[in-house]
Amino acid sequence: MPSRAGPVLGLLLAVPAAAQEPPPTAARGPLAEIVVTPPPTEAERRKELREFSREVIRPPRMRQPIAKFAFPVCVTVFGLAPEDTEVIAERIRANAEALGVGADRSPTCLPTVRVAFMAPAAGPPERWLSTASPQLAHLATYQRERVLAEAGPVRAWNKVVVRNFEGGPMAHADPGAVMYGGRPVLLLIEPFSSTDPIVTTEITGAAVLIAREAAEGFTLGQLADYATIRALLGTGSVEAGAPVRTILTLFDDAAPPAGLTDYDKALVRELYDASRNVGPRRVYHDIARAVVAAERSGERGH
Repeated sequence: MPSRAGPVLGLLLAVPAAAQEPPPTAARGPLAEIVVTPPPTEAERRKELREFSREVIRPPRMRQPIAKFAFPVCVTVFGLAPEDTEVIAERIRANAEALGVGADRSPTCLPTVRVAFMAPAAGPPERWLSTASPQLAHLATYQRERVLAEAGPVRAWNKVVVRNFEGGPMAHADPGAVMYGGRPVLLLIEPFSSTDPIVTTEITGAAVLIAREAAEGFTLGQLADYATIRALLGTGSVEAGAPVRTILTLFDDAAPPAGLTDYDKALVRELYDASRNVGPRRVYHDIARAVVAAERSGERGH
């Protein structure tokens, strides 16, 4: 049988030598400088979270403790279809129970948490409220300013009562006065220390107003979880880029959490687990400690 090696060999020899060589490697410039940043230590992470929590929680006045509800919350939601409002209300109740606040499920309870989805006819949020709005009449001037200065599609506030060591309401005009017989009397007993004041601050009501158009595209669970945090403690809105995942970025983050995060749960649970007259610094510390512990546990789980 005649060999086929000859024609094949001739074909290979006919290909120019240059075509058989790989193209020259393009000249490379200097390698880009790579900076490796180690993860923060636990101490650094706790400090970061303490500072962030101090920004998230609206600060109390006059060395007062952070305000919180003293009794289970009664929730009402309106502005959406009845079945949707009930889903949101029930989720807020479930959150309150899971986080140590408690929920009053009696059909005749007096609402202490009100969540309203504002129709487009109400106009933009800037037109919902003013310094003369009766809804804000119970707030101190600085509290009204906080509410009115908030940007975005939400307005939220808490009605807070400052109580003395006997549980009686203190006069608004003077944080060092109590009411006896309808007139303010100076409180002569001083707090033991700046971190353990005798006075307590109680949230007796909360309102969360959300633009209905801005709520479109979110799940009922996301909206309920967001309203939970805004109602159960005094907070402002949080912009995207926060150092920790939180449902408070719901209206600012392109990819917000699907529900309450470890940080959100710690934010509420640690406040409500703390003594009623504990100082804010202790609460910030406990929140940071709980979040770092959850983060470390998650890393070990992987």
